[in-house]
Amino acid sequence: MSTNVLKSKAFAWAALVLVILVIGFSFPIRTVWWSFSDVFFIFMMVFSHLMAVYLARFNVFASKKLDFFALIFGILGVVALIVEAVLFSLGFA
Repeated sequence: MSTNVLKSKAFAWAALVLVILVIGFSFPIRTVWWSFSDVFFIFMMVFSHLMAVYLARFNVFASKKLDFFALIFGILGVVALIVEAVLFSLGFA
């Protein structure tokens, strides 16, 4: 992806809206509390990136830190998704 797309406010807002829609549509199929961990981390990733995009013109250091945390949240989201898939396949839900 181009860095211009990653710095776009419209792209960040679209990602946030998409995550909120996924949370809303997948809410009925999530039967246990821990099944929300993946969407929590993905939401935090998108929200952190959105705040980083808005703070970039005021404080570059804070923007880079928030993007770093967005990366960490993204990694945790993928790990949580894998763990949830394994737990669901083993019948823990």
